[in-house]
Amino acid sequence: MAALLVGSIAAMFWIGILTIRRTQDIQKYHSVIDGLSQTLSILKDAETGQRGFLLTGDETYLKPYQDSVSQIHSETAKLLSRAEAHDLDGPQVHALVALIDKKLAELQQTIELRQQGHADAALAIVRSDAGKQVMDSIRDKIGILSREGDSEVQKAQGSAARYEIARTYVFAICAVVNLGFLAWAYGRIRREATKLALVAVDMMHQKELLEVTLGSIGDGVIVTDTQGGITYLNPVAQHLTGWKLAEASGQPCATVFRIVNEDTRMAVESPVEKVLRLGFIVGLANHTLLLRRDGSELPIDDSGAPIKESDGTIRGVVLVFRNFTEHKLVERNLQAAKDDLEAAAKAKDQFMAMLSHELRTPLTPVLATLTTWEASDELPASMLSDVQMLRRNVDLEARLIDDLLDLTRIVKGKFPLSLEVVDIHELVRAVAGMYHSEMQIKQIRLTMRLDAKRHHAKVDPARFQQICWNILKNATKFTPSTGSISVTSEDDSEGHLLLRFADTGIGMSKETLERLFRPFEQGTDAMVKRSGGLGLGMAISKALVDAQGGTIQADSPGEGLGSTFVISFQTVAVPVEKAAPSNAQESNLTPLNRRLRILLVEDHVDTATVMCRLLRRLGHEVETQGTVASAVESMRGQSFDLLLSDIGLPDGTGLDLIRQIREHYKQPAIALTGFGMEEDIAKCTEAGFDAHLTKPVSFQKLEMMIHQVAAAAAAV
Repeated sequence: MAALLVGSIAAMFWIGILTIRRTQDIQKYHSVIDGLSQTLSILKDAETGQRGFLLTGDETYLKPYQDSVSQIHSETAKLLSRAEAHDLDGPQVHALVALIDKKLAELQQTIELRQQGHADAALAIVRSDAGKQVMDSIRDKIGILSREGDSEVQKAQGSAARYEIARTYVFAICAVVNLGFLAWAYGRIRREATKLALVAVDMMHQKELLEVTLGSIGDGVIVTDTQGGITYLNPVAQHLTGWKLAEASGQPCATVFRIVNEDTRMAVESPVEKVLRLGFIVGLANHTLLLRRDGSELPIDDSGAPIKESDGTIRGVVLVFRNFTEHKLVERNLQAAKDDLEAAAKAKDQFMAMLSHELRTPLTPVLATLTTWEASDELPASMLSDVQMLRRNVDLEARLIDDLLDLTRIVKGKFPLSLEVVDIHELVRAVAGMYHSEMQIKQIRLTMRLDAKRHHAKVDPARFQQICWNILKNATKFTPSTGSISVTSEDDSEGHLLLRFADTGIGMSKETLERLFRPFEQGTDAMVKRSGGLGLGMAISKALVDAQGGTIQADSPGEGLGSTFVISFQTVAVPVEKAAPSNAQESNLTPLNRRLRILLVEDHVDTATVMCRLLRRLGHEVETQGTVASAVESMRGQSFDLLLSDIGLPDGTGLDLIRQIREHYKQPAIALTGFGMEEDIAKCTEAGFDAHLTKPVSFQKLEMMIHQVAAAAAAV
């Protein structure tokens, strides 16, 4: 009956809507016809104003013309809008608008001629009858469009009448059918009443079963009515709240189930009230305490759900909650363990940074002195090879420290890359050239056959060279004297460049290959004792290759049969050659032509002594200080061109120093420190340093950085 009623109402409603739409169409087309008439009338007013001005020359006649022009544009816009809505014939409307524009142009032309003193010319245009012909065409177009509108009005009126008749028939038919359904419904209701009596008995049994079920649940259960009054508590809920069912029945839930926030001790909205307000399942936030009847407290977790009839009517709320004491204890223990791990990780990072600083600092004077001796003509030829050997080992020590820091960056996921399109062959040749002397010492023969046609890839040049350096270093280390190393390149069918490093060294077992790319793994104990090292190079290399989208694989037929490493990168198109630097750009690389006054802040005596000697050899004037306080005092009493400062100082840090200096001075400043992590560099830049150098630093790099910073300051 409901479906029939809804259907009949919908049918009558729909027919009514159609009738209303036809009525609206009638009104719309009447409006269209009125608009066309209005357009013609306004155009006539404009023509009248024009004629009055042409005959008299009195510009007061232009007022109706100007008003009409403003209105005619509005009316033509409405006509175009109705054409777009298909209320009017589009081509006819556009033709009408074009004629109106033509008429307005003619009116404007004659007015301008009269205003310029050419009255005869203006009247000649009027007498030519061209304007009359345009006006007649406009009347014809408006007549056509008006007749079309009248036709549409007649159609709409006919449709509206038919819809009214149809609605009457639908109403009569539906009334008759509904009466028949009422007779059938009466008999159906009597049968259903009998069934309901049987259902009521069954519901009593179901209620008893539900009470037994709720009483057996291990969580506390509270049931309320739609007003929030308690109707049931299971035994667990009675134990947790401290209320008996007989005492709690009829009480507001907020009286029996009192909850507060564990941290603020503020009352928390009752989940029962929230469910009744929102109508869906809700849960408590963390840190909620239940205030029991005896005043004790329990951390709890709960959820409330509406009890709904099949039609969606809410008949009450069921609240389920549990004692969360043990869970909270576990949660606190887990949080404590997490805090301990974070503290340990932070302590480890601080230890690594301090270890790096302490290991790097003593290397700085050693490397600077050896580099100076190696470049000096005063050193006896017999000692040159020894100095070069010492310098290489200091470089190796610095590389080991960098490997430790790189491993830390990998673990922390902070591994910055500067990707650019480069020639891989050039990078490989550069690395081979840097390692050439070490191979000569062991009389190892290096052959290179770089045959790949596509040898450009998007990588970080410095990190890619580090990968090649690690592979060649291992190949040289584990290849006996008079052995050989080959480096080849080739293209594969998928656009990758394959770079293969093969040696005739000691090879690797299957077990060694499996753990080759793990940190601190170096194969057999005998190998470690014989070769040394930390076992980080290949782990770092794999991380670098993966980070740049490449792959690296290692293979060996077995111990004593050599090893092969294959690196694969996706190739890219050859970049466009860059123009040669201009003379202005080249001038930036010329040596400084002035002597700098430099303040060197360094508490390590040996480093300060060597750095001071090297800077003075470059022709600069140097003053050294060992503390933050003495450095600030020197800056106040003298004028310096450049500040070179360590970060770890006895009475503070270099960051404290640069912050104090930047409050009053703008001299360029370079941080020279053993702290080389990314966050250390970022802190230096944020504090105010213009550049950062990590110890041990080569003499050439220091000289270049001083040149760059000083030149940049001079250009400002």
